[in-house]
Amino acid sequence: MFLAFANLMPAADIVMLHPSDLIALLEFAWDHRLNDPAFQTGDPRRRSDLAGMGGTWMGQYLNTPPPAAIAPLVNGMQAIQDRTGGLQWEHLIYAYMVENTRVYDIFRRVLDQMLHGEKFGLAREATQKWLRNTEQLWYSDPAPFYIPAVQSHIRPDLSATRRNAYQRMFGMDLNHGTESGAPYPYQKADAANKDFISMFEEFLREVWIGMANVSNINGPKPTDDAKIANLATRLHDMLRSRRIYGTGSRGEFVWICMMQWFHLTLLSDLPIITDLRAEAASPEERLFKIAQEVTLPANQFAKAYLDISQPISHILIALEMGTYNTVGAVPALYTPGQAVEADLRVIITDYSVISGRDMKAGKVATS
Repeated sequence: MFLAFANLMPAADIVMLHPSDLIALLEFAWDHRLNDPAFQTGDPRRRSDLAGMGGTWMGQYLNTPPPAAIAPLVNGMQAIQDRTGGLQWEHLIYAYMVENTRVYDIFRRVLDQMLHGEKFGLAREATQKWLRNTEQLWYSDPAPFYIPAVQSHIRPDLSATRRNAYQRMFGMDLNHGTESGAPYPYQKADAANKDFISMFEEFLREVWIGMANVSNINGPKPTDDAKIANLATRLHDMLRSRRIYGTGSRGEFVWICMMQWFHLTLLSDLPIITDLRAEAASPEERLFKIAQEVTLPANQFAKAYLDISQPISHILIALEMGTYNTVGAVPALYTPGQAVEADLRVIITDYSVISGRDMKAGKVATS
């Protein structure tokens, strides 16, 4: 939710809030999520019926004017709920893409080095606030009862829990293991979308054929709207099968908030960035500089991972909603001027880069 928060308040102010305010904001966002009873639990319009802290603990935020420090965020989220029916968060694929940059491990080293020594000099007050927030939100045992409390004796390792979520939903692990280079140990689920990659790639290839031939008036037109609709339906069914009863929604919310915190940190030259001597013109260049300082390489395709993270989230949410399950809806996917067409162009380009497989080329037959 932190990228959404940045539309309501400057990032430099968000990252310096008190940790309790940040937790309260995440609880508020969960309680104000889109939760339309007309849809089955697990649908993007009704991700979960699991209750948050609500008014019992958050009365000062829900029932009275909020503290001035977070009023723009609370009032802004309330306005969004009044206008749209509720807040929506990104798809789990967003967290997967951002984490593949290795941002979580890199910032773990940042905290380790800045809290145990003075390699980067003495941290300024604003940086100390960022360090406190980051450590308490994402590298500490969580306080019980809160929505972000997804760590326990049953799930002691947050990184392993995230990998399990990625494997179940996408049949994929992250592109890196432990800091020593060994495979990261985590419990793999028997029920997982093992065919997601092949099916999603076929979907992208078919959509590209539509894009390449959208202006064809005369002659053969190889675009196959029926096939695209069929692939969209199969992806819909596959993804939603992991969502029944809202399964995984709470963890998804937490992982997205976690990765958005780091994404937000990289979007501008915040005090933590300047104290790390990592000022740059783009988030990936800041990440590369930080990675070099802490001697843990970022993924070479960090730009593509960051660029694709939100567009691919948009399309997977639409697929889960069944938006393109009918032939009549398919042309929007490849028609210029449509927002989804613009997102898919980014996805096709960046996915080709990070996968090493050209989505603009025909499917290669194997013997």
